[in-house]
Amino acid sequence: MAKNIVVMINSGKDQKAKILTGLTLALVGKQKHLFDDVQVIFFGPSEQLIAEKDPDIMNMLEQLTKVENVYACQLVGDSMKITDKLKEVQGLNVTLVGPVIADFVAKGYEILNF
Repeated sequence: MAKNIVVMINSGKDQKAKILTGLTLALVGKQKHLFDDVQVIFFGPSEQLIAEKDPDIMNMLEQLTKVENVYACQLVGDSMKITDKLKEVQGLNVTLVGPVIADFVAKGYEILNF
């Protein structure tokens, strides 16, 4: 069986293509059963694209939240003053992701950074 992965979306707006590559891997990996489990975590500057409702990112998020868990870091959102905008996105789990990441690592998930 394939491994469990966490797709960490860390990049900023200037690396949108890299972000979309990671999101595509997560979506296709889930749809094609390439991995046992796929989780997505937005962490850092990537969260700004959600707050700004970037159309490409929002389209991917809409598809992803239907088939897998997607998280955004509340602490980062608070520091960027965008938490309220993040919480408006249906299906996006806005939480403190440090413990979430630690739990996935403890369970043997591979972390892929984009």
